[in-house]
Amino acid sequence: MKFYPWVSIPVVTVVAVASVHLPSTAAVPDMEKKVERAVEVFEEIMTDKGSRIPKKLLEQSQGIAIIPGVVRAGFFLGGTRGSGVMVVRDPGGSWSNPAFVSLTAGSIGLQIGAKSSDIVLVFKSREAVNQFMTGSFKLGASISGTAGPIESSPVNPARGFKDSPIYTYARSSGLFGGLSLEGTELSFDPDRNQKFYGKKLTPRQIFNDPFLNAPAIAESLKDTLDQAESGVLRRF
Repeated sequence: MKFYPWVSIPVVTVVAVASVHLPSTAAVPDMEKKVERAVEVFEEIMTDKGSRIPKKLLEQSQGIAIIPGVVRAGFFLGGTRGSGVMVVRDPGGSWSNPAFVSLTAGSIGLQIGAKSSDIVLVFKSREAVNQFMTGSFKLGASISGTAGPIESSPVNPARGFKDSPIYTYARSSGLFGGLSLEGTELSFDPDRNQKFYGKKLTPRQIFNDPFLNAPAIAESLKDTLDQAESGVLRRF
């Protein structure tokens, strides 16, 4: 298994303003690859019967963050860091465009010897989503995160989803399962979002504007989440 964002003005001024909002030709493909990797990670997890996140939990989720390849910087005093994307539901139940996020943590929690881990956070609580949109937060401090169940767990996956605002998962060294990420900080990544969308945007602008112009890979991510929730996700 592989491991693996109306007034008239001179024409010259119009061109200058437009150029500020256009992402560089190198930056957009790089951000698209980040979203594409998030799609791949989620597909791999959800098409494996031994590791998939319970469908019932996905149906109840209000937001999902996927952070591929969280890298450990040191074995004892080092920390971990990774970047990925997050989407949230609109009032109608549809998924939003992705916002880029960063995750930082101490080295405790990831498996010893693992060079990287894929992290998935399932936001069961709308309050937790709203808190994230006001800035960064740390699991275990401003909000709690609980190791989430997997489909193959002997525990009834239809129960217990009211107990935590966020369920956390990690996959490393070929293993996947619920993991405690106490002390892990999740924050909004304004630089990557500006490169991806070509202009500065707040989390609320990204999550709440269904007409926001985004690269095509954003639709691929939303389609994958919809398919996983409906139980018809197939990977070829």
